[in-house]
Amino acid sequence: MTRWRAVAAGFALAACSETLVFLGTGRVTLVGGLAGSALAGYLASGRLDDGAWHGLLTAMAWGIVLIPGLVALSVIADAPLPFPIEYLLPLLNTPGEATAMILLSASLPNVAAGALGSVARREDDRTQSADGASTPSPSDGDPDEI
Repeated sequence: MTRWRAVAAGFALAACSETLVFLGTGRVTLVGGLAGSALAGYLASGRLDDGAWHGLLTAMAWGIVLIPGLVALSVIADAPLPFPIEYLLPLLNTPGEATAMILLSASLPNVAAGALGSVARREDDRTQSADGASTPSPSDGDPDEI
């Protein structure tokens, strides 16, 4: 089950961090999306599949905003491609390779970041239970989370 609050929180973190990076450097990176995906995975649950799914959803939601913004920046201000795409694009030979590289670089790292966020959540939950603190109850009563 998708936890939209986790996706919204990840999206908000991605937007805020990318805005700060852009204002500070004048460049766009993919780091904000990674941070947002990790947060979404952490907030979703301690299960790897949930974290990966919520990381992917955050990446797609952020990409819907980021890609048109990048196109507008490149047309209006002649801005470079986001890091690391600007360095990898010259190594590719066909538009198909470029498209595959852009899509994979915008999704797979975010899936991994979401999964890492859920691992961090699981470790935090284990630490809390080992310290004798009560574990939080699942937000939606999902028996798989208990």
